[in-house]
Amino acid sequence: MKHSSIRTAFVLVTCVGAVFCSPMLKATDERRGNALTSAVDARGIRYRGNQFGPGTLPWIGDAVRKGWPDYPYNERTKGHEGRGLFRLTLDLKTGSVTNVDVVHSTGFPGLDESAIKAFRYNWRWKPGKWKEVTIPVTFTLAPNRGRGPTHSSGPLTLPDLD
Repeated sequence: MKHSSIRTAFVLVTCVGAVFCSPMLKATDERRGNALTSAVDARGIRYRGNQFGPGTLPWIGDAVRKGWPDYPYNERTKGHEGRGLFRLTLDLKTGSVTNVDVVHSTGFPGLDESAIKAFRYNWRWKPGKWKEVTIPVTFTLAPNRGRGPTHSSGPLTLPDLD
């Protein structure tokens, strides 16, 4: 990708089931993305995203704070794109993220690190509800088609990982 084309592109970063505003987002087929996400509740019962119909997943609905991963400039200029799957371990008492494991890498350490940092420091859940959440993230460069950044919100999902 030529450097000048970076100026005319906008970044798409999606997390399954997340509902919040960002100037850079893309909604994809929710059913396929939901199959990748899962959670373990406080009693140790595992739930999979494909058990639920369209709409916000219960564990995403219980998130009290969410934040997009940054798309590092260095990764954008190199044209790096990728899809990854991240397992978050939550503190039952506080709802904060205590650990983030990479289940499936985006293929680029810089993109993985950006997602880990966002989950670790920008996400929090209602205390006492969930102890583990697995969330897919995709980083995509897409042509802007002459429009400025747009703001949207709604359930966001990710295509299946290959």
